[in-house]
Amino acid sequence: MTVSPESHEPPAAAGVYLDAAARAAQAAVEQKFLFRKIGLPFDYSSSPDDFPSRAFANAKEARQNLPNPSGLGAGFHFTCRNHALLFDAYLLRLETGIEAPGDEAILDRLIGGLIRLATVAPKAFLVGGLAPDAHGFYGQSRRENHAAWAFAVMRGLFTAAIAPESQEKFRSIIGKWMDRIRRDKCRITGMDGKPIPGGDIAAPDPDAGPFLLAMQLTAAKASGDDKDRQAYEAMAEENARARMQAFATDAPMAELLWRQAAWALVAEHDPAEDRRDLARARMREYAVIAARHVDDVKKWDPALADVRADLEWRKFPKAPLQNSPYGFVAPESWRRFEGEAWLESGLSAAYVMLLARDMPLLEDCAPVICDCLAGVEWGRLACLNPLARAVAVHARGAELGLWDAGLYESRRETPSSEVSIAAKYLEPDYDRENPDKAGHLSPPAPPQRPDGNGGKRRRRKRRR
Repeated sequence: MTVSPESHEPPAAAGVYLDAAARAAQAAVEQKFLFRKIGLPFDYSSSPDDFPSRAFANAKEARQNLPNPSGLGAGFHFTCRNHALLFDAYLLRLETGIEAPGDEAILDRLIGGLIRLATVAPKAFLVGGLAPDAHGFYGQSRRENHAAWAFAVMRGLFTAAIAPESQEKFRSIIGKWMDRIRRDKCRITGMDGKPIPGGDIAAPDPDAGPFLLAMQLTAAKASGDDKDRQAYEAMAEENARARMQAFATDAPMAELLWRQAAWALVAEHDPAEDRRDLARARMREYAVIAARHVDDVKKWDPALADVRADLEWRKFPKAPLQNSPYGFVAPESWRRFEGEAWLESGLSAAYVMLLARDMPLLEDCAPVICDCLAGVEWGRLACLNPLARAVAVHARGAELGLWDAGLYESRRETPSSEVSIAAKYLEPDYDRENPDKAGHLSPPAPPQRPDGNGGKRRRRKRRR
């Protein structure tokens, strides 16, 4: 849901101009992290001359669970979650009319990435990210990936900024995705169908509750089918609405963010007003918790940007997974990522509060958020996690009028999507014909070979 900043008194920080800083963060994302051929970002930065980095795992290594079953440290473990934040940010900029040149082209690519995450694997398995070849993936996902994907796809379904053709594609994918969840008895499983740690979200309790509620509600809204709606109603009312009861815990902000995103989905789309009120109450509780962590951004040491993080994980000493989640001993240079994690934590907290739309709480924390957005040299970060949150936080704050209020007058109105932007990423010649689009260039196309059709390549049918 979007609201006009004129719907409330503008806060004191509304006159702060952060658009230049946000554009710097977006430029870093587009130039160092986003692989436009597949419409998805990678975890770590690399130069356009060496993109994607050779340090990223390839398809064979992903199939062999190297360096670990979820791909942590291999370059695309956080792709699905960061993609959802970027999708929300770029879409919101178009919805509110504050987009800058190039934003719509990036959104085109992100739509393609959203589709790929849920269609590249067999049996409707939602992947957490893709190898640079656009086919390789790890056989373990996380419940946060499902919450992130549901949040993004629901944003895409209920907006005028995305064409109906794309939305119909979303609906088709959602149905297959939820069918798999049901077949697995409401448990997140690996590609092999075996349970994964933290994947049991079936219990009617407030811990796993928001995840499964959001997923079932996504299926119900996408299909419009009475059976899906009744299944959601039963799930929401089960055990005296146990899934919707208070659960205030000081969880890591990166985890709390996706709980909040799940609640945001329920708060906007649940058909019952009293249940929407319950979801909003949970969101306010999480916002209060998050407010205690916004100051984490102050713990970032800019000097760490001078540390060159070694990404060649194949040469690192191996370690048992019970001793290291990476499956290897992280080098001393990875202290840089630990430092950037403070930015991730503080900006995750800011996003949690922005989703709750608690204006008094946000106005109290706005100075710290503004200082972070304006003060960090975004182009020098090596990890996408804080960058994706910075771009999303800026867009959400501008929507609420917390900063950059003047953008609503200086930018053109929101464009209408009369032309479908579904599946542009599948056009075989799109990259070569549009070299000016933002993002990394795709690898050169292989030479054409005679195929029995007069030496001409057979034209691929455009998919939507």
